[in-house]
Amino acid sequence: MPDLQEDLQALADRRAAESAGDFDSVLTTAKTRKRRRTAGLTVIGAAAVVGAVAIVPTLRPASNTPVADSPVPTNAVVPPSVESVPSAPAIQKAGPLGLKSVTALTKAAGGQFVASFPDKQVRAVTFSLSSASKPEVALYTLVAKVPGDATTPYAIRMTGEMGMSIPSYQGAGPYTLAMPKGLPSGSYRVCTLSGSLLCGLVTVN
Repeated sequence: MPDLQEDLQALADRRAAESAGDFDSVLTTAKTRKRRRTAGLTVIGAAAVVGAVAIVPTLRPASNTPVADSPVPTNAVVPPSVESVPSAPAIQKAGPLGLKSVTALTKAAGGQFVASFPDKQVRAVTFSLSSASKPEVALYTLVAKVPGDATTPYAIRMTGEMGMSIPSYQGAGPYTLAMPKGLPSGSYRVCTLSGSLLCGLVTVN
């Protein structure tokens, strides 16, 4: 609208000047108005460019704004990994095993002795024999006397004799056991192999 008003005003001035005979004055006035209008448009265009430049940064996404399918930010806190350490198995406690010699030969290698169970539990006729200094290493399996079985009692060496049948007899004791022949002198640990663990010491001279 301002441009139209200026054009109309310039036309009116030119008509008035023509009627007055001052054409040069009309032409000068029209050029002056045109320069003003061009300068105004230039200023408006420059202001529009500056405004656009000022607006553009505000339209950019923030650097820390999450974007779909983008990798995890490097400053993200990673939760600590927790490892469960299995606890060591509980050491099995041994109750007392009642041991008693049968004859004067009991203390010598090859002698016999009687094992009884204070808790009166029913157990198999098998026992383990190990050195008192290394109770975790079994040296022999002792098979107790079974009623009606003339081959019992006997000892099975853990490092050699294999394929021997073991009676499936069970009872609450007492059981008669035999020490292995040729066993070196020393203290030995005898333990049950079934039921709750019971152990006792036997000395061989």
